Amino acid sequence: MAVVRPLRLKTEVVPRNNSVSAANLPVVRVWVDNGIYHLDGAYDYLVPESLSELISIGLRIEVPFNSRTVEAIVLERLPESPSTKLKYIVKVISPIPVATETTLSLMAAVSKRWAAHPYDVIRSAIPPRAASIEKEVFEPSHTKIKISKPSRRYLQLPPFTRESEIIAEHIRACSRDGRVLVIVPESRFVDQICNLYPGAISIDSSLDRTSRYRNFLKAIHGSADIFVGTRSAIFVPIPGLTHIVIADEGSENSYERRSPGWNVRDVAILRSQIEKVSLDFIGYSPSSEISRLIELKWITYSAIRNKVSVENFQQSTSELLPGRIISQVRKALQKGPVLFIASRKGYSQALSCARCRNVAKCDCGGRLFKSSVNAKPECALCGLVQDRWSCTWCQGATPFLIGRGSARFAQEIGAAFPGNQITQSEGDHILDKYEKSEGIVIATPGSMPVAINGYSAVVILEGDSYFAQSDIRSQERTRELFFSCGGLLTRDGTLLLVLANENPIIGALSSWKPSLLAQRELRERQEVSLPPYVRALSLDIASSEINQLIRGLEIARDEKRLPVGTRILGPVDLKGSISRTLVMAPIDDGEALITFIHEYQRRRSAAKKTLAALRIDPYSLTR
Repeated sequence: MAVVRPLRLKTEVVPRNNSVSAANLPVVRVWVDNGIYHLDGAYDYLVPESLSELISIGLRIEVPFNSRTVEAIVLERLPESPSTKLKYIVKVISPIPVATETTLSLMAAVSKRWAAHPYDVIRSAIPPRAASIEKEVFEPSHTKIKISKPSRRYLQLPPFTRESEIIAEHIRACSRDGRVLVIVPESRFVDQICNLYPGAISIDSSLDRTSRYRNFLKAIHGSADIFVGTRSAIFVPIPGLTHIVIADEGSENSYERRSPGWNVRDVAILRSQIEKVSLDFIGYSPSSEISRLIELKWITYSAIRNKVSVENFQQSTSELLPGRIISQVRKALQKGPVLFIASRKGYSQALSCARCRNVAKCDCGGRLFKSSVNAKPECALCGLVQDRWSCTWCQGATPFLIGRGSARFAQEIGAAFPGNQITQSEGDHILDKYEKSEGIVIATPGSMPVAINGYSAVVILEGDSYFAQSDIRSQERTRELFFSCGGLLTRDGTLLLVLANENPIIGALSSWKPSLLAQRELRERQEVSLPPYVRALSLDIASSEINQLIRGLEIARDEKRLPVGTRILGPVDLKGSISRTLVMAPIDDGEALITFIHEYQRRRSAAKKTLAALRIDPYSLTR
């Protein structure tokens, strides 16, 4: 006989009845995080009466979209909608608005400028939620806002001073008018400025999730006068904001690596115009984009009058230290520490056979390198360590070093100046400060520690190699590096350059006038129609489609759907089966070019084709 089991009733959750819309402003317009490129417009939904009091601009909510529930952000509330069949909001994700009307306007401008889905911008602008933080109470600081006419300036940094201290002093002056937002290229600079100004709040992407969201909410509530962060902080809504300060705007770190690839400089310009706040750029040398705006008098240039002791030493062969420089370094070591700048980290970037000079390669095709003097040759591609290396061409067993790095330099410099302690700063081991009053420091660009009392000499090794790089940013990147080295010197220190005699940067450094080089570079770029005189974009697509894309662009140009002055360069084969084409149009036609490419991407998305990887005004056109 079968066993009779007790009857079990299935529990069913009945959804809340949201069928009654709000009596006042029953429609809400939102951006939806749908993940679909061409569905990037605003959508209307009904506000249920039960949620009406919670719904406001900048709130994160959930809405039904295409048979699923997704996140959305509220743009505005309306009395009615042109659509007749509207769905209801599902729920409120967070009761705290994370954007204001002005920051939403900024996000809209950025998504248009970089041909992006608004939520691609929102993901950069608004940090992930930490619900527990929303229970805390955030009190606004009592800041007096001084209404004044907004200004746009580039402030050149002087030599012989600490960059962070000069920036902190400028921030302190700006904070007398109201709240200040400061953007720096790296997290370590955030810490330096916050240490110098204890009341400042860090808005840094390197913070843990909880701390980052807490500080973001402090900014929204105006809980401090000064906020310091890296590039994503440029979007942070701050009530009573009067100044935006951007340090080292030309740094590669100021460019967003994820799609859509916006940069801090241009977003800051958009925000200053939307919010009508003052905008200050601070650095040793302006980028080409800022140099052009200075030339147009759209930005005021505040130059520093000063002189720097500069000596150059030309290499006769490939020696690291030309003979005459050695005596100058020895004199400097008697006065204080000396900093050497090495263009590359590591020991040797590549190897060749000492007998036949063929480049040493692994069986997989990758080049071999050495990470230290005692390290065995290692493949840069597959990582295989060669325990017993021999040349595949002549079977020679002695490797020859190519492309020496900072570790190899340390070995040679130590032999040239025995008895001096050598400290290195590079890669994952970057020093912020050098606290000793003597010794030698070897650092790569961007990792130079600040000496407590300055360096008696800064030596830039292989100076010509900085100008020989293939991308068009090499000139301004080198200019910024060389001038920043002048900032690390003592007042009686000397900048020692291993550089050709005829290089014009020597005179520019001596007179502390980067404009002498910037103006020359602008004329060269203008003559050949390169940025910043053109709007440039790159399109990476499957090699099988690249020729069809180029033909389509050429036809559009002939039919004047693209600006007549549009140039189409390429294709260039990249890694794998991907190719790239560059498209450039005069700066005045830039908006028309972006609009056309945006529509091209929309149509590919609607046809369910893979989107081309798009970068508008990228940091480099050659990477």
